[in-house]
Amino acid sequence: MNGIEKITDKIIEEANLDAQKVIEAAKKEADKVINTYKEKAAAAAADIEEAGNKQAKAQESKYASVANLEARKTLLLKKQELIAKAFDKALDKLCTLPKDKYVDFLARLIVDAAETGKEEIIFSPKDKGACSNEVVAAANKMLKEKGMSGDVTVSQKTRSISGGVIITRGDVEINCALDGLVRMEKDNLSAQVAQILFS
Repeated sequence: MNGIEKITDKIIEEANLDAQKVIEAAKKEADKVINTYKEKAAAAAADIEEAGNKQAKAQESKYASVANLEARKTLLLKKQELIAKAFDKALDKLCTLPKDKYVDFLARLIVDAAETGKEEIIFSPKDKGACSNEVVAAANKMLKEKGMSGDVTVSQKTRSISGGVIITRGDVEINCALDGLVRMEKDNLSAQVAQILFS
């Protein structure tokens, strides 16, 4: 081998070694870059996952809150329905009292509301035919016992009421219809009825 070939081989060998070193350095640098981006990608993925988890928890909390609100609204509506049914039942019981108790009850309503003892009493069509004369007679007796004139009379008119009476004195009417009385008591007693039903 002549001297030029030896020099050429030496140059090629050194070039190969340099190239190998450059390639290894480049690979190391590439690995560093890849690892850096893997770390950044992992961190970004963790951030995204954390943000997603936070958002999912926030959504879950929101949906739970909405569900709780809806459940409370539904429960409240059901309770209100049950309270209304309780008052409907009370009205039905009043309207279907045995005749002697019903007559006494209506007579007491008249006595409590009468101011002169000369009022005119309007009944429902059903009560007018069934017990109006007995109610007025019982009311007049009680009024006289209270020292009043005891001259209430049965009106020729009737009203579409479920039961009870309407007491008239000239243009003044006192509504003692049972549905109205129960409705007034409902406003006053709903809280107590709710406590009885739901505690």
